[in-house]
Amino acid sequence: MEELSNFFLELAHSDRLRTLFLIEKEKLKLTQISERLDLSMQETSRHLSRLRDAQLIRKDVEGFYNLTPFGRITLSLLPGYSFILKNKDYFQNHDLSFLPPEFIKRIGELEEYEPGRGVMQVLHLAVVVMNEAKEYVWILTDQVMTPTIPMIREGYAKGIRFRILLPEHLTLPSGFQLPKPAPTSPIEIRWLEEVKVCIMMNETLVGLCLPDSTGKTDFSTGFASRNPKFQKWCRDLFLHYWGRGKATQEVNI
Repeated sequence: MEELSNFFLELAHSDRLRTLFLIEKEKLKLTQISERLDLSMQETSRHLSRLRDAQLIRKDVEGFYNLTPFGRITLSLLPGYSFILKNKDYFQNHDLSFLPPEFIKRIGELEEYEPGRGVMQVLHLAVVVMNEAKEYVWILTDQVMTPTIPMIREGYAKGIRFRILLPEHLTLPSGFQLPKPAPTSPIEIRWLEEVKVCIMMNETLVGLCLPDSTGKTDFSTGFASRNPKFQKWCRDLFLHYWGRGKATQEVNI
């Protein structure tokens, strides 16, 4: 614990963090770092010395500073802290413990997003995902959003592929009636014992809602992004659950 606390102490200064992110992009000399960060040579030298002692950076024979492999690994973990700190009030009342551990470790991939506030805004995002889809729509939810049913029909008619994951106990609404799937445009439905997260995504846009402290999906607050890392995190999580879902017989589709 002492080693860990000492390590965080070296990161606990904005100028040292700025230095690390600066030389992550390109190797620089002392004078260049000083000028770009608008610090005195003495201040810059002191910060560089501490970062070298922590083995986060090194200096080559030409006087250029760059990250060590250890330093690069350290920086790769910081987006996760950034994401949860940016949303610390949200995570006072929302639970991530249900997620597989590897997805919690990758939580920094969600760093670039647009927040959604209110059920109507979250529902609007679902509509945008459906409207913009060109190839596929994947839906993981604990309930069928009734306003999206006509859009599923329209998307199906255009050749959009659908994958839908729902909880086993869910009763489908009467309006959830679609034509029999054609080979060129399948609609696949699978069932999970329990669903706590909502993912709605197409090939370029994804919306994500997480459960509140009671374990129920919170549709009043969500995250949306077109960022490839955010997209991949959600895609991988969807596929994680898809692989565990039970295939359905035809449901009057």
